[in-house]
Amino acid sequence: MIFNDDGTLEYTLTRSKRAKHVRLKVTRSKGLEIVVPETFKTKWLPSILEKRTDWIRNAARRLDLPERIEELPPLVPEQIVLPSMGYEYSIQSVPAVTISEKLVDAEKIIRTTTGLLSIETQRAVLLPDVVAESEKVELLRCWLVRCGKEYLPELLEDVSIEVGIPYKKVQIRLQKGRWGSCSSRGTISLNARLMLLPTELLRYILLHELAHVRHPNHSNAYWRYLESLDSKALEYDVSMRDAWKYIPRCFSM
Repeated sequence: MIFNDDGTLEYTLTRSKRAKHVRLKVTRSKGLEIVVPETFKTKWLPSILEKRTDWIRNAARRLDLPERIEELPPLVPEQIVLPSMGYEYSIQSVPAVTISEKLVDAEKIIRTTTGLLSIETQRAVLLPDVVAESEKVELLRCWLVRCGKEYLPELLEDVSIEVGIPYKKVQIRLQKGRWGSCSSRGTISLNARLMLLPTELLRYILLHELAHVRHPNHSNAYWRYLESLDSKALEYDVSMRDAWKYIPRCFSM
């Protein structure tokens, strides 16, 4: 999704007042994004990209991204699987009147802060067909957070009781850079994208954050404790480095 047929790079250039250095990011939703200071001269860019070509290719591979733009999957997928729930949802773009007619039977009614409306019904998420792709993505993200808030706290409570580690409270949102976190006061924050991971990796993250209630850092003692909770903890931790391959583009960071 980054390299054109002639070998040139597709990228988004962002100038930032806060940036002090050139920063390259590869994400599933935006491809290659280059953040530069406001005073940066674009004539400097070719030499930088030439030096970082191998890094860009490797970053794309780690995210399971195709190199060619034409091979990129659609931003809004045809289906979404939530493995831990055992559910598969079809994603359908339909006329707004269809959504209105099915409101009474909807399992979930999703509204964005701007007033966009979609519903979940009979293992399908219905999106209005007249809105832009970016707005459909916003609706799907709201839907995923809703699913996370309904399911993840209950699952965390079950695992908490199982291993005997209490916590204060749990928050669910689309975190920008973490799968989860645990505050010094015992508040666990979970990324709604966990709903898209295989069951064993989701459970690992729950244990990972619960272990931080006992050990607030990643010391050797922490890892020993985590391994006492799950003998495959280190193996799962390595697997999490490539976990973004399970995340559809619409939910990417």
